[in-house]
Amino acid sequence: MKRPNPTFLKKAEGIKSSRKKRTLIIIAALVVLTFAVIFISSIASAQEKYRLMYPGLVGAATSTTTEYSAYQRPVHTTTETTTEATTTATTTLPHAILAATPTPTLSPEETAHTSQNDSPDPFTEDRDFSFKPANIQTATYQERAVYMDELKEKVVAYQIKHPEMRICYEFISLTSGERLGVDELDPVVPSGAMAIPLEIVYYDSIAGVTGPLSKKVTFDENYGGARNSSYIARTYSYGKQFYMRTLLNYAIVKNDSVALNYIIEELGGLEKAIQAVDEISNYISYNDSVIYTDYRGLEFRAPGTISCYDMGNYIYYLYRQFTNTPQVNQRLINDMAHNEAESPLSAAFPPGTRILHVLGRNTGRGAYLECAILDYQEPIALVIYVESASPDSAGTAIATLGGYTQKYVEACYS
Repeated sequence: MKRPNPTFLKKAEGIKSSRKKRTLIIIAALVVLTFAVIFISSIASAQEKYRLMYPGLVGAATSTTTEYSAYQRPVHTTTETTTEATTTATTTLPHAILAATPTPTLSPEETAHTSQNDSPDPFTEDRDFSFKPANIQTATYQERAVYMDELKEKVVAYQIKHPEMRICYEFISLTSGERLGVDELDPVVPSGAMAIPLEIVYYDSIAGVTGPLSKKVTFDENYGGARNSSYIARTYSYGKQFYMRTLLNYAIVKNDSVALNYIIEELGGLEKAIQAVDEISNYISYNDSVIYTDYRGLEFRAPGTISCYDMGNYIYYLYRQFTNTPQVNQRLINDMAHNEAESPLSAAFPPGTRILHVLGRNTGRGAYLECAILDYQEPIALVIYVESASPDSAGTAIATLGGYTQKYVEACYS
């Protein structure tokens, strides 16, 4: 038998080996391609799922960012969607007088009362305030969300219609924690409204103990104040004594600047007092310098501002603490319920609605900050800030925005 050519066998074996390798490579490539297609499809499916669930987050990592060297107020581009009839119907509401003509500042020596009794006057507590039970909501959660979107559109439309004002707004449902803010993070000038967080801190510090409230303090030159911002400075001369409870009441009920200065001193000075306030909320700390532009276009860089968001947090904290341990802040709640200054919101809510509030006013800055708890269909917090050249227009703005809020809550319970 003839033996096969070794060279031929070697070539045949090489061809067979090459075919086998090529087959394996093709199979491996197909497997890799199949897995790649499956992987890409799953990623695309997940991306679409997240896009639908969280449209604001998908793509955020590659979005363009801008650095700001100073605070800039956002410019609204929302078109007006509310009807003119709605705006017109509420802008003519009567409102509280936010600021009287300033009285010239005189020293207590110039207005000394020869018959003044320097002993502290007795203080009588008002009847304890309590909130009524909330009504049963008739709107579904989906309907309520739609109503809230409409409320936000109305507030923004009012801002756009009144560019001569600077307006910030914060709404909180005190039962559910639901919130709506419009420029609520902007710096605002709180003035006398700072009495709310400072008194929260003070009452927390004594934890319901009544002894410190009977402490006597003396009105002297260290706490002299302008007559137009202090009932004490208008009414008494140096040497008059007050119980600490009286000063706590005056800071809220009479919006008294001298009384508020005494409270700050009792808390260890402004820096220490604000440190305690910041533990509740400090998006903008009162002691920090913040750059912002006011309603006139003037730029400010100074301490002495907070945000409506912070004030909303203070009020929410106060309400939650009051419902859990009323003995701690019962007196503060009572004083807010008996504030001698009328609230502009009284024109926006039905008669009989109980309004607990403090209205901060700085006429030099044209700044008005209404901070209120309304015992309505459900207890709500409203913080409305308006900067305006006219106290009347500021009052009308607060009443108008309050009217929008009242319609929103009413729709949820009608």
